[in-house]
Amino acid sequence: MSEQLSALEQKMQQQVLRYEYVLEALSDIGDELCRVSSFDAQLKSLLHLLLGTLGVRKGGIFLFDTFKSKVSLRCAWKLAHKSGDYDTTQEEISALETNTDDITFRVKDFPYLQGILKEFEEDRLDCISVLKVREKLIGFLVVGHKLKDVALADKEMTFLKTLSRNIAVAINNFLLLSELREANVRLDEKIQEVSILYQASQMISSELQLQALLDMAMSAIAEITEIERGSTWLFEEEHKAFSLMSHLGNATDLPDNLNLGDSQVLLHAFEKKDYFPYEKGNDEPFELNRADEKLFGNSFIVVPIVHQGEFLGLVHLCGCPEGNGFTERDIRLIKVFTVQLGAAVKNAQLYEQAITDGMTKLYLHRYFKQRLYDEIKRATRFKRNLALIMVDIDHFKSLNDNYGHQTGDEVLKHVAAILRRAVRTHDLPVRYGGEEFALVLPETDMIGAVAVAERVRRSIETDYLEVSGVVLKVTASFGVSVYPDCADDMDSLIKAADVSLYWSKEHGRNQVTAAPSKVSREAGA
Repeated sequence: MSEQLSALEQKMQQQVLRYEYVLEALSDIGDELCRVSSFDAQLKSLLHLLLGTLGVRKGGIFLFDTFKSKVSLRCAWKLAHKSGDYDTTQEEISALETNTDDITFRVKDFPYLQGILKEFEEDRLDCISVLKVREKLIGFLVVGHKLKDVALADKEMTFLKTLSRNIAVAINNFLLLSELREANVRLDEKIQEVSILYQASQMISSELQLQALLDMAMSAIAEITEIERGSTWLFEEEHKAFSLMSHLGNATDLPDNLNLGDSQVLLHAFEKKDYFPYEKGNDEPFELNRADEKLFGNSFIVVPIVHQGEFLGLVHLCGCPEGNGFTERDIRLIKVFTVQLGAAVKNAQLYEQAITDGMTKLYLHRYFKQRLYDEIKRATRFKRNLALIMVDIDHFKSLNDNYGHQTGDEVLKHVAAILRRAVRTHDLPVRYGGEEFALVLPETDMIGAVAVAERVRRSIETDYLEVSGVVLKVTASFGVSVYPDCADDMDSLIKAADVSLYWSKEHGRNQVTAAPSKVSREAGA
């Protein structure tokens, strides 16, 4: 008798050790769940460990999706179905979450999820355990009979309950950690977006030169997202037209100006004043005409530049053909950036209105003096050249006397437009006063400045202007000086260019005269 008791005790002790091993293994797997990305592989490990411990032939783990209110079979062993999604009712879910009596049942006694369990009737499942943490439903676990169709004993069901609680905690910890990881990824993305926008906004926030601002903006957008080509256009309310201000990519087919009524793209942007995508053949808001297709392409986005309800212009962008187009993130960043751009453009426009001549659109004399002073300081600091070109329209008084002041104004605007086209972004075209103009050219020596002046002179000479049916030919005279070769300070630089200009006027007009260097003047003296 004592030998029988000893054998029984030994068997029970072995069983306890086995259960302890299984619980430790479950704990290890639970920890592993929180470290690895292959969730389904770890679920299979949990299931196989459970089935092996109980000596059960088949089983499966179902997980509950709160957002979809569905139950999905995530892993199965020898069940009739290997996977699948199943609908549940809110009443059943509420009952399972609030039921505190028990979590492990015989399948034949389980009052819930009958529609799902019916799908597995041929498996002749023995037990089901509800997987939940406190009142949060995680899913449920089903197991079949043991070998020879033997049902689980009561003590095995008790152990199944313990295992189920451990499995529920392990799965819940993994899901919480997954949510945390996803939240961290989203937070990192948001931080990155804010950083990108901050850097892009910093680029444009302090720039008051409109052209430089829009060039910067286009470069900033290229940093935000990959684009094949793009352009920015500003709207002129007075003429109902758009002016091309900056571009990326091939600009061969882009005109300098485009009337509002000549483009369906521009008209739609003006009327809508909101972002819109265009994809030919994909529910496009309008049909492109040939000009639009040539200018903007067949697939692009348009983002308006708006400030406090005022339509200032638009940004047109084409994604890279090898990419997947613009993502929601791209669109979000671009739209937020253009809001910042709208304020920056308005500030630059107000600033330019204060420092430019309304008729010629060139900088005013007082701004010229300030900029020239700053440029001379910069040239001194970095030991570089600075060129000044003075320009005077020939016989301008005769033009006014013979054709009237309105014609004279048209001549001024015509010459100013030629000057604007001739200069670089960082050069400064100025209306010096009356019919006299100036060009400030940073980092330019005498040879380069004379070449610019000669090019502008030829452009004025070879062009013509038609006013009220009268064709006018205009010429201009030029004087060029360079700091520090010709002068030591701003006033002497202006005087040197002025003297050279009047030498051109007195010796036949329509020519360029370079100021002598300080060395040659001293040698002549």
